[in-house]
Amino acid sequence: MSHPAIRFRNAACIFGILALFSFACTAAKDSDDYRKIATEKATLEEQIRLREQEIEEITGSIGKIDSNLMEISKHVEVMDGVKLRELIKKPGEIDLMITEIGDYVKENNEMVAKLDKKVRESTTVNESLKKMIEMKNQQVVDKETQIRDLLVSIEKMQGDFKGAISQRDSVISNVRKEMNQTKTELTTTQETVKAQENTLNTVFVTFGTKQELAQKGVIQGSKMTLSNQLEDDDFKAVGMQGFEEVDMGITKRQKVVTSHPTDSYYFVKTDGRTFLKIVDGKKFWSVSKYLVVVIDF
Repeated sequence: MSHPAIRFRNAACIFGILALFSFACTAAKDSDDYRKIATEKATLEEQIRLREQEIEEITGSIGKIDSNLMEISKHVEVMDGVKLRELIKKPGEIDLMITEIGDYVKENNEMVAKLDKKVRESTTVNESLKKMIEMKNQQVVDKETQIRDLLVSIEKMQGDFKGAISQRDSVISNVRKEMNQTKTELTTTQETVKAQENTLNTVFVTFGTKQELAQKGVIQGSKMTLSNQLEDDDFKAVGMQGFEEVDMGITKRQKVVTSHPTDSYYFVKTDGRTFLKIVDGKKFWSVSKYLVVVIDF
C-alpha cells in the first residue's frame, strides 16, 4: 500500500551495488575482493527476498481484515429490516450475532495493530502506507466501540420496540457507511502495495541512431557515453517478467551502451531484422534497469 519513487531509489541502490559485482567478476574469482563482493551480493539477494515476503504478509493481513468486514456486513444485513422484528423476540440469537460481530472486530483490531507494528519497524515500506495503517488501526478500534453501542441499542429495542427501531436504523446506517469507507481505504492500501511491486519490476528500453539518442539526451559525446540524467519519458517502460527480446528492425551495426553482463544476452538476425535476445533476465537487469542500444542502418 511516500511514493513509488522511494522504492525506485531503494532498487537503484541495489542495482548500483550489483553493477559493482558484475565488474568484479572480471577479476580473479579466487581473490579476496571477489569473495567479499560475492558475500555482499548474497546479502542483497536475501534483502530482496525478505522485502518480497514482507509485502506478501502485508497484503495477506489486509485481505483477512477485508474478509472480516464483509462478515460483519452480512450480520448487519441479517439484523436489518423485517428480520429484526423477529429477532427482537429471541434475545439469545441477537446476543450470539453481537458476540460474533465483536469477535470479528476484535480480530481486526489485533491484526491491524500487528500490521501497524510491522510497517513502523520496516525500513522498506513508504511513509504513506505507514500513515494509512495507523488510520486503519484507529478505525478498527472505533468500530469496536460502535458495535458495543449497537448492542445497547438492541437492548433498548427489547424494552421499547418502536423507539428502538428508529435508533437502530441510525446506528446501522452509520456502521455500514463507516465499514464501506474502511473497505475502500483498505482497497487503496492494496493498490498502493501492488503499484510498488510494479515499480520494482519495471524496466526502460530505447534504441536508435547516435543522432536520435543524442537529441533525446540519452547519450552524449563522440564516444556515445550514457547521459548522467536519464528521463523515463525517453524510454519505453516494460515489465521485467517475460520480456525476452527487442526487435530493432533492419540494421547494419548495433551496440549496447548500458551495462549488462555479456553472457546474459546476444544479437541475432532473422529475416533481415536484428533482435536482441535476453537469455537470463534476472542477470541482465541486475546491473541497470535501463537498456540503451545505438544502431546504424
